[in-house]
Amino acid sequence: MACLAAFVTLAACAAPAASAPSAPAAHTAPAQPAVTAATTTVQRHLTVAGTKRTYLAVGPSLHHKGLPLLVVLHGRGITAQQESARTGFLPYAQRGLADIVYPSGISQSWNAGHGCCGVAGREGVPDTAFVTAVVSDASRYFASDPRRVYLVGYSNGAKLSFEEVCAHPGIFAGIATYGAVPLADCPGGEPVSALLAAGTADPLVRAEHGSPSATAALAQAISQWQRRDSCPGAPSTSHTGPLTLSTWTGCAAGTQLASAVYNGLTHYWPTAGHISAPYTTAVSEQAAAATVMWDFLSRQRLT
Repeated sequence: MACLAAFVTLAACAAPAASAPSAPAAHTAPAQPAVTAATTTVQRHLTVAGTKRTYLAVGPSLHHKGLPLLVVLHGRGITAQQESARTGFLPYAQRGLADIVYPSGISQSWNAGHGCCGVAGREGVPDTAFVTAVVSDASRYFASDPRRVYLVGYSNGAKLSFEEVCAHPGIFAGIATYGAVPLADCPGGEPVSALLAAGTADPLVRAEHGSPSATAALAQAISQWQRRDSCPGAPSTSHTGPLTLSTWTGCAAGTQLASAVYNGLTHYWPTAGHISAPYTTAVSEQAAAATVMWDFLSRQRLT
């Protein structure tokens, strides 16, 4: 990937900032993700259930304590490095608005339960425990704001996101997903702010639960979340290019809910412009998934 190579070159040339967060040497190693000179990136190591796991930790070069922590779970068949280039959240670290982590799944897959997905699913990898451990480790490393921990997932990573907030709802102030719906309802789930997004032409979302369309599958998931968050009344709706964004406010415990429907888009991640990262669709900056998700998530805070 040309853009990835360029980012790596910048990372190699950037001098480490004195104010970057410190960590024990045994748990930190140099990394080669998509980064710029405005960020400092390391690869962190954890052992979960006897297995060594890794994640990329990206923070502003001029770092300060108390930033939100954004956890981004990659899609199946792609690396955390590639996902950092594809999803478009790095500018928020560059601007000093967030610390971002990109965990790595086993064989580029996540065990989201219910038979999903890939090697991780077949081997029963404890991925919800891993994500929780990443949040704990990264929060200490960055000294992040515990009231503003956000979870983003794409495709297989989105399915794991649903399982994670079902198992550990009190950790996250908000969740945002693209290209998936929950594989199962979360009985008795605590209210959690959520933005669920999908393209109307996404065959993978349509296939879940035998839905007639991706739009119907997303609508069903939104209805489940409305009940979970006790969201009243009708949403406010806006349109930006192919995006129809519907938002419910005044939900239980101060939560919010949003549905992001991309007319005509497939399973490919909506980006602000054409990039060389795989499986992307260019839309406007205002409709890009990273923009829409960050605008939603950054309003959320645990009370």
